[in-house]
Amino acid sequence: MKGYPDRRKGGMAIDEWVRISAPAASTSGSAILEVQDPTGAMEITEVHAPRLETLEGKTIAELSNDTWQAHRVLPEIRRLLKERFPTAKFIPYTEFPTGNEGIDTEKAAELVTRAGAHAVVIGNAS
Repeated sequence: MKGYPDRRKGGMAIDEWVRISAPAASTSGSAILEVQDPTGAMEITEVHAPRLETLEGKTIAELSNDTWQAHRVLPEIRRLLKERFPTAKFIPYTEFPTGNEGIDTEKAAELVTRAGAHAVVIGNAS
């Protein structure tokens, strides 16, 4: 399945129809159950963004989905990255839209691009 993630379980692609023969409840024979994966499939054209060789001298934007203490976690990630890459510049999450509805938009991507970011730290888990 070229271009799609490997979604095989037990040797069968889960996004294809599956036919299973099973004994019927009655004595008249067997039944056929058809099961289909409801999640569908998406074509993946690029698994991940190309990796930077270093964060030294790069501009790193932060985006926050505004959950699970992001106001504490993102500054801590920034602090740790600054220790490791002292010449990196950071654009804090407060400069961009927040929340899943705010960061998962073309507008947010445009703002990050216009800000000159080479990389983005996106958080936080919910």
